[in-house]
Amino acid sequence: MDIHLYTYKDQLEGQAHLTQFESFVQTHPNGNFFQSPAFFEFIKGVKGYRPFLLVATDQTNQIIGSLLGVFQSNGGNIKSWLSRRLIIWGGPLVSADTPAAEGAIVTDLLKAMKKEAGGNAIFAEFRNFFDMTAWKGAFEEQGFEFRAHLNFLVKTDEEAAVRKRVSKSRMRQIKSSIKLGATIEEAANEAEVMDFYNILEVLYKEKVKKPLPGVELFLHFYRNPERCKFFVIKHEERVIGGIVCPIFNDKIIYEWYVCGADGEIKGLHPSVLATWAPIEYGFKNGYEHFDFMGAGKPDEDYGVREFKERFGGDQIAFGRYYMILNKSLYEVGQLGLKVYQKIK
Repeated sequence: MDIHLYTYKDQLEGQAHLTQFESFVQTHPNGNFFQSPAFFEFIKGVKGYRPFLLVATDQTNQIIGSLLGVFQSNGGNIKSWLSRRLIIWGGPLVSADTPAAEGAIVTDLLKAMKKEAGGNAIFAEFRNFFDMTAWKGAFEEQGFEFRAHLNFLVKTDEEAAVRKRVSKSRMRQIKSSIKLGATIEEAANEAEVMDFYNILEVLYKEKVKKPLPGVELFLHFYRNPERCKFFVIKHEERVIGGIVCPIFNDKIIYEWYVCGADGEIKGLHPSVLATWAPIEYGFKNGYEHFDFMGAGKPDEDYGVREFKERFGGDQIAFGRYYMILNKSLYEVGQLGLKVYQKIK
């Protein structure tokens, strides 16, 4: 088995792996946007994000495994240095044709990932999109800790079935918002993206209290409609909310960032309508499900989880794998985050 490291999509073409990798991800039962060549190419162009791809091949140069990770940082200078992390959404992927070798493939991918992460990240986190229990031993052997984490997947099958699963209170909020004149639209220009971002920025400062990526990420999504559906909620021609939804294979639509200027007008619920937008798009366009991308830790109170639960999704608990790569810098970074949250 060989492990190949790629930092640009063009390198895949040079090794005759691009077409094979595209097919590998698209046909894999756990294939997803965040492990795809589309995401690899897309995120490369966004400030603060630096992807790399590991591909495992057998003796015949056939792909038997892959792992796409992204180094992230926020701000500049010391803030950027202390916020360096490695995030892997929905990976690794391992060929179903090599069940006996799965553990070895995962182990080799993790070893190569740790080598690449050294000096480039303070911690690494796998955000699991599927059941990885079978690989727990391989992760723990490489120094990763499993952390419980919940999520909701909303089936987007038949419209009547979808609506029936949504709570009555949520459906009332959707209907009252539309009755008051709120509309779901796709962002029509960059000005509407900026309006959305301004609302999101207020949300992060006042409630989320975590660093928010720069507006470049959201403009990049708007400029790449084949990668994402960018919905905005409008009322009287004004943007009052929205949601950024990457898409995969015309079967999965994800929530990455969502916000709404709630509480301004009685009966108007922009955050609810924004969340409904991709669910509605999903059942109207033959998608399999809408992925909420996380619902917090099961042992902690989390108001957002209750909000998401009412949309009729199935709760899953695939968890996350976490590893601190530089303990001293990690502690300084965590202290800085606490200070940031108190200031905000």
